[in-house]
Amino acid sequence: MREICIRTTTSGNHKRKNLSIVEVINQGGIVARAEKRFSYYVSEQQNAFKDPENLQAWFNLQAQSYHKKDRHVSIRKTIDPKSGAGQMIYRVIGSFYVVQDLHVFAVVFMHSIKFDMLSDLHSVTGLPPTL
Repeated sequence: MREICIRTTTSGNHKRKNLSIVEVINQGGIVARAEKRFSYYVSEQQNAFKDPENLQAWFNLQAQSYHKKDRHVSIRKTIDPKSGAGQMIYRVIGSFYVVQDLHVFAVVFMHSIKFDMLSDLHSVTGLPPTL
């Protein structure tokens, strides 16, 4: 059996967008659950440019003065020796710029994927066991 649930939400001011995908696979007495989350926060920069030359000058200035932050990546893996349940979480956080019609937008994002492996459906989904 395989179940997939997809959910998207956007904040009232349209600055934050979330996408969540949850997939549960029950096969041969083993249940695997994968939860993928993608979050984006967009903010317009104060300076709208009137011509492409000014925009290019801003990019050159940013390249010289701005110290780009590396993306933050973390991986965490846990295993419960008593139950045999395992979990792995992979997370990436970073930022980038987008230019549209001479307007500069800063985008901050977080992507995470969480995997759970268990031996019974009740433990993974929180659903009551079937009779």
